[in-house]
Amino acid sequence: MKILIYGAGAIGSVFGGFLAKSGEEVVMLGRPQQMETIKSKGLKIEGIWGDHLINSNILCYSNGPDLKEDHGTSFDLIIITVKAYDTLSASSDIRNMVNMDTLVLSLQNGIGNTDMIAKGIGADQVLGGMVIFGAEIFSPGSVRVTVSADDVVIGRISDKTEAKRVEEIANIFTAAGIKTRTTEEINKAIWNKVIYNCSLNALASTLGITYGQLLESEHTKDIMRRIIAEIYALAQKCAIDLEPKTKEEYIKILFNHLIPLTATHKPSMLQDIEKRRRTEIDYLNGMVVQMSKDHGLSSPVNQVLTELIKFKEKKRSI
Repeated sequence: MKILIYGAGAIGSVFGGFLAKSGEEVVMLGRPQQMETIKSKGLKIEGIWGDHLINSNILCYSNGPDLKEDHGTSFDLIIITVKAYDTLSASSDIRNMVNMDTLVLSLQNGIGNTDMIAKGIGADQVLGGMVIFGAEIFSPGSVRVTVSADDVVIGRISDKTEAKRVEEIANIFTAAGIKTRTTEEINKAIWNKVIYNCSLNALASTLGITYGQLLESEHTKDIMRRIIAEIYALAQKCAIDLEPKTKEEYIKILFNHLIPLTATHKPSMLQDIEKRRRTEIDYLNGMVVQMSKDHGLSSPVNQVLTELIKFKEKKRSI
C-alpha cells in the first residue's frame, strides 16, 4: 500500500516509521528540519514500543508542490495528522492527490475534522480515527513513544465506504506494530478522545504538569469532574450517544485506568506552548464552549481553561 503521512510531526512520524519498517511504501510531508534529518540519517523511534531506526521505504518532503509533482494521485491512503487548525488547508491541498480509490484518514485531535475533509473530497472516501498513545519529537528525526492507553480505533463516516477496506487498513497498522481496531461508531470514539483531551490537556498545560500529577490533588480532580460534566451535558443536547453513558462511569475509567496508563505524559498542548506554537485549544475546550453557547448551555470551566491557554499562547509569543 502506498501511504502519505500529511503532517509528519510526532504522531505522524510514528505511523510513517512503523508502516515503512513493515514494508509499506511511505511518503511523509512535514517540517523541513524533521524531513531533512530523516532523509540524511533515517527516522529514529524510541520508547515503550522499542528502539527502531528506519531508513528505507520512506520518502520525505517539506514542500507540497514537489510532492504533488512527484506522486500525483498515486496514493492508496492519506493519513492526516496536522493540527486541527490546519485541517481546512490540508483538505484543500490533498484534493488533487486523491483518486477515486484513495481513502483519507484523520488521526487528529478535536471535533469537526472529518466533516471539513469530507466537504472537499466526499464522505465516502473519509475515515475517522482515535489515537490515544503519546509521542514527542525530542530532536529532529528522533521521536519517542511515551505512553499508550488503548488501541488506535478507526472507522468509516459513510456507509458507502467498504467496511472491508477499513478492516484492511486496521490490519496493516496492527501488522506494523500499532494495534488498531475498527468500529462502526467512530463518532463516539472521537468524542471519547475529546473528553479525554479536554479533561487533561488544557488543565495540565496550564499548571505545567504531567497527566498523572492531576490525580495528586482533590482540587484538580474536582476540576476534571466539572469539565466532564459540561461535555456530557453538551453531548446530551447534541444527541451524541457517548460511551460510557454517564459522566460518573467515565470519571471512574479516567481516574482508575486512562490517567494511570498515561501518567508520565507531557501534554501536547504544553509542548506547543513551550515551542511557541499555536495550540489546538479552539478545537478542544474552546469548541466545547462555542457549541455549548450555540445550544443555550454554559460551560464555565472549559471557558476559563480556554482563556488561560490563550493567555499562555500570547505570553509565549512575546
